[in-house]
Amino acid sequence: MFYYIVLAVGVVVSFVFCYQRRLGFSLKNLLFKSISSLCFLLTAVFALIGNSSAYIYGSLIIMGGALGLVGDILLDLKGVYKQDEKTYLKGGFIFFLVGHIFYIGALIYSIKPKWWLILIAAVVSILIGIGTVLSANLMKVHYGAYRRIVAIYVAFLAMTMLTSILCVFLTNFQKGYILMAIGSVLFLLSDVVLSNTFFGRGKDKQHHLFINHFLYYAGQYLIASSVLFVN
Repeated sequence: MFYYIVLAVGVVVSFVFCYQRRLGFSLKNLLFKSISSLCFLLTAVFALIGNSSAYIYGSLIIMGGALGLVGDILLDLKGVYKQDEKTYLKGGFIFFLVGHIFYIGALIYSIKPKWWLILIAAVVSILIGIGTVLSANLMKVHYGAYRRIVAIYVAFLAMTMLTSILCVFLTNFQKGYILMAIGSVLFLLSDVVLSNTFFGRGKDKQHHLFINHFLYYAGQYLIASSVLFVN
């Protein structure tokens, strides 16, 4: 019951934030964003209460969500306190990256796929990370001093997506892993938009900001909800 209440409240608050966020950075929007992120974290907490058999999976997802909450705050502080922009941006990258390690760990622990499947997913993820940086000119973005951390972060982001998709097939399309896979795809798409917003030109308009956060929160709520349905 509490899961559905928190989920409903969180979706409403997050949508309001997405609408407000299109107007730019502010301390008011930072507060809205913090509450929105807290709601997807609480969604995972109450999902675990409703499905205590998924204790390890749920606990790791909650840890990943908590790190994402901190990353959310740091990325908005980047816009509020522009004099420390580089510090907050790098901090955001690091917290989200570690959060994805917890997401990946939750999937691997839960399903325990064969090692060579994980190896293939890891190699493909690394190639995606490297390819993202090498294709910067083609994508008309400039990563500058962030090239290395972007490559590493994208590799972990891709690993979360590939591992979750792998789990869908290994569990014969179990609902929890389907939610996790869709969530991770939306998470990746939100970062594609975010990458253009941060490192591109002319792609930080109101609709770009709205789409970025809409995809992100949709992804995080689906990832949090997966805890309720994982066996």
